[in-house]
Amino acid sequence: MALLGFGEGWHNNHHAFPTSAYLGHDWWQVDPGKWVIDALEKVGLVWDVHRPDAVEA
Repeated sequence: MALLGFGEGWHNNHHAFPTSAYLGHDWWQVDPGKWVIDALEKVGLVWDVHRPDAVEA
C-alpha cells in the first residue's frame, strides 16, 4: 500500500519528526516520495532537505 499511497502510510512518522522531508524512516518503510526528493536533490532542483534525526530502535 505504501507504493499506492506514495508513502503516506508512514505519515505518523511526520508527527515524530515534523521537519523531516521523509515519511519512511526505517529501511523497510517504502517511501517513493523520498526517492523523488533524493533524485531532485541530486540534480540540484531542491536543496536543504531536512532528514529525520537518528531513530532509536
